[in-house]
Amino acid sequence: MGKKRHQPPAKIKYNQTHPTVSIRVSRDLYDRLKELRLKSGKTLGDILREALGKQAPTVKQAFDRGYKVASEKFKVIYSCSKCGKPLEVTTPDEKKNIAQYMKEHGWSHSECLNK
Repeated sequence: MGKKRHQPPAKIKYNQTHPTVSIRVSRDLYDRLKELRLKSGKTLGDILREALGKQAPTVKQAFDRGYKVASEKFKVIYSCSKCGKPLEVTTPDEKKNIAQYMKEHGWSHSECLNK
């Protein structure tokens, strides 16, 4: 077993707050990163931070788009008994009250009605 090399406390603290990231990439990607680094004068860390900054909005847009599709597909809307304008079921109390109403008034699956 080799002897561990002494590291100053500041270096130990820096390593704890700045962990190393190691990845394997294809030769083509490696060459492209190297070229980008040389042309831009940026470090690989800067390139990664910049890419993450650009990627984060894309991820949020995808989430928002998926949320909108799911919301449109699964939301429940009914008309207000006073003004007739649409109301969306959103609160747990509304959901509980609607479920109770449906149970009290005999709502069921169409196949269960035919039995």
